[in-house]
Amino acid sequence: MQFASRFALSAIALAAGLFSLTGARAVSLTEPVSPANFADTTLGGTTSAARPELAGTVLEDVLTPFSFSGVSGTVQNRVVRETGSGTLDFYWKVNVDASTNGVGVSAFRLADFGYGNIKDADWRIDGLGTPAPNAARLFNASSYPTGDVNFLFDSGINPGSQSRFFFLHTGATAYDSTAKFDLLTTGAQQLSGVYQTFAPSVPEPSTWSLMLAGMLGVGGVLCRRIKPQA
Repeated sequence: MQFASRFALSAIALAAGLFSLTGARAVSLTEPVSPANFADTTLGGTTSAARPELAGTVLEDVLTPFSFSGVSGTVQNRVVRETGSGTLDFYWKVNVDASTNGVGVSAFRLADFGYGNIKDADWRIDGLGTPAPNAARLFNASSYPTGDVNFLFDSGINPGSQSRFFFLHTGATAYDSTAKFDLLTTGAQQLSGVYQTFAPSVPEPSTWSLMLAGMLGVGGVLCRRIKPQA
């Protein structure tokens, strides 16, 4: 029995070690300290070669049209399930129509994403598009407890161009269309209307039951394998 306990503790320690190694790849967003309302984190861009955990399967890929204050285009909303961990990454890309007359987009503002899920943001160098967000602005949880973050484009996403894919890397395993976003123009900085997008969600009770049953099954197999002999 003592051997079984030591075996279980060793397995837990190994899992924790693997988790810490995976987490070390992520660059957490700077959290604002009161009374500051927000904090900015510089985004340098990354690739799947630099962060292989980002490789996965696209679950959703939806285009949302927008038109406001003389600028029009689409936002591409994408959800990817990572192959290795099974967790979800949330991507966006802003495309501005060429017919737009001298007005672009300077910020993508995400709300209601879940503060606990906003762990790590960046943009993909190895993807389509040209303008990339130079910073992610995380808002103070005391004022924005549902999780708000802005992706800032200092040079703007100008007419006829499309941004790089920018993303939030999360530990979530389920999602729904529960978050919101709006856009800010260049120049006069006019705000768009509010649009729906994807965000992490709490798994259904049936999912938790299946996970628990699987864990209990594995535990039973381990106990039988290491049952002490008489």
